[in-house]
Amino acid sequence: MAIKSRHTVLLLGGKPIGSVEIAKYVKARGDKLIVADYLPVEQSPGKRLADEVWDVSTAEVDLLADKARKAGVDTVIAGVHEFNIERAIELAGILDVPFWCDADQWSAFEDKPAFKRLCNDHGISVAREYDPGDPGSIAFPVVVKPADGSGSRGFSKCFALKDFDAALAKAREFSPTGTALVEELVQGEAVIIHYTVHEGRVMFSGIADKHSEQMGQKGAPIMALQVAPSVHQAQYLSEVDAKCRDMVESLGVSEAPLWIEAFYRDGEFVFNEAGLRFGGSMTNLMVKELCGVDQMAVLYAACSGEACEADDPEFVPGLRYAIFPTHLHAGKIASVEGFEGLAKDLRFVGATVVHGEGDEIADWGSAQQVFAYLHFKATSVSQLLDAMREALEILSVKDSEGNEMLFSLFDPADATDFPPFLAAQTERE
Repeated sequence: MAIKSRHTVLLLGGKPIGSVEIAKYVKARGDKLIVADYLPVEQSPGKRLADEVWDVSTAEVDLLADKARKAGVDTVIAGVHEFNIERAIELAGILDVPFWCDADQWSAFEDKPAFKRLCNDHGISVAREYDPGDPGSIAFPVVVKPADGSGSRGFSKCFALKDFDAALAKAREFSPTGTALVEELVQGEAVIIHYTVHEGRVMFSGIADKHSEQMGQKGAPIMALQVAPSVHQAQYLSEVDAKCRDMVESLGVSEAPLWIEAFYRDGEFVFNEAGLRFGGSMTNLMVKELCGVDQMAVLYAACSGEACEADDPEFVPGLRYAIFPTHLHAGKIASVEGFEGLAKDLRFVGATVVHGEGDEIADWGSAQQVFAYLHFKATSVSQLLDAMREALEILSVKDSEGNEMLFSLFDPADATDFPPFLAAQTERE
């Protein structure tokens, strides 16, 4: 006799980041997995793992709700794709099933102006904002970006009034609501701060230093490397952590992962943006290695309505962690090789793969050109750099003419390319 699964799970979107990881988690638990999107199975990795597939766009919420009722769906979930998460919140409300946050909590972090207001209310520094309708009041340089976008799309650094109109139009083009945000350009390296909310407790779960590089001559600055723990961790915990936990608690969030990007400028943390979800590189992998907190278990339990035993964070002494994005030149992917060899490296934790065979890559100049986020752990920065360098030697992504498409914005073999925080980490070791 077949064992009946405990839950019937509807996953919105089989291709975006997080979908495959969630699909594997659902299957490992023995729950029934349904994946819905408009893509054919060969283009939707999540669908290839599913027990049942629905060729329905995630935008068709009413149709999905009707099918979900008939299928006995009791769990709705999505990866890191903002549109799919918003549809999942809506769908969970229609079906009266749990989710890890409600629409107001989601918007408080996803909507950039709303997040800045929330920070101001709790005494946390943010970049100065300007009215896009009053260019004469702007003190350049500024950043112009979609108020509700992601993946660095629509982002521009604007150094003079003559370039402002074009930057504004670009930002509005990539905004789902046609809204642009104009704020001071904050110079400085970024940090990514992680929290896990469990049973209403907001638990600090790590902080990483982030180095960005511009993608192409006209592209946006995108992540080239993250290394944890941050060289600024002690200062952050001393000066900002309590304010941030109070801020999250004020929204009544009960169960969720949370990441926050901040800039470190002149000894101060300036909050930039946040997400009540995993980071786009599947930062839950890093959190689990750094402090033992399984954010995937927390997220899944919140959506399925189950109790979850999540331990308090316990950081591993001496552990160093890197998230290393690899990127792709324009072309159509014909072959991918090297992951089998990479898996033999004891420093390798996992990979968040964004593109696969058959995908067409253009010179978008944004995070869309990421091939995979590679995760490594070691006991020193030099070991991390060796692991990244060797990974570039092992991995290969070629187009139909045999040209290598793979490259990285950060070169782990070139010491002159080290960002300041890596130098600081190395000096400590």
